[in-house]
Amino acid sequence: MSSLSPREKLLARALLSDYPSAALGTSSDFGRAANVSAATVVRFARSLGYGGFSELQAGLVAELSERAASPVSQYGESTDRRTGSRHWFDDAVAVTVGEAARSLEAIPKADIDAAVALLSDPKRRVCVLGGRYSGFIARYLAFHLQQVRPGVSTLDDAMNTGSSLAIDARRRDVAVIFDLRRYQSSTVEAAVALSAKGTTIICVTDEWLSPVADVATVTLTTSVASVGPFDSAAAAFVLAELLVDGVLQSLGQKALRRMEKWEQSSGEDVLT
Repeated sequence: MSSLSPREKLLARALLSDYPSAALGTSSDFGRAANVSAATVVRFARSLGYGGFSELQAGLVAELSERAASPVSQYGESTDRRTGSRHWFDDAVAVTVGEAARSLEAIPKADIDAAVALLSDPKRRVCVLGGRYSGFIARYLAFHLQQVRPGVSTLDDAMNTGSSLAIDARRRDVAVIFDLRRYQSSTVEAAVALSAKGTTIICVTDEWLSPVADVATVTLTTSVASVGPFDSAAAAFVLAELLVDGVLQSLGQKALRRMEKWEQSSGEDVLT
């Protein structure tokens, strides 16, 4: 975004506000949506690394297919990604670690700071939730946040219905919602219901963007790339740990005192 011209930024915002449909019509329609010329649309596409608007559209169509990819549909491609020149484990480590690092380093620091600020605000309750597979990362984040600040809860997938969440939601609440490809309707419904109540949404998703991002104040994207047919949650998992570290640094001694109390209350359950 920072590398785009002011008029190109208008197109970028129009695309993100209705992604990817905004750019799947004609270049004139896309330009009108952002109140810019068709020529600016072409320059915008080239600024993103495409040869022109039609190439950008082809990329968006291909992305739609990738967005709905399943382990079964990815199985053939996953075998092609293996080099065959070294042990499969080396390939897996290189791709998983490399892609996780790349995606985490690409998250704008302003977005990280915004997320940490929201999670560190003692006046805000925090709710964390995810879907069938991303729910375990949500629970991991919630468990660690509970050790450094009060007012943190997590919801299992079975409770991810808009009506049940909206009952207790408050305007100053923060919800961290994990939704990775393939996106889950109940998780999206929960996000919409919480947003309607004024809850601030932090969305952790992948590069194809869960529909939860449409109602999120902060969206943090992570890579799900792997050499196998199953998407990797490694980057999202590391991001959860880094967010906890950011909150800990933000709260300082308050968090340390809470951690000490937590240790005292659970010490008898730890083997020494």
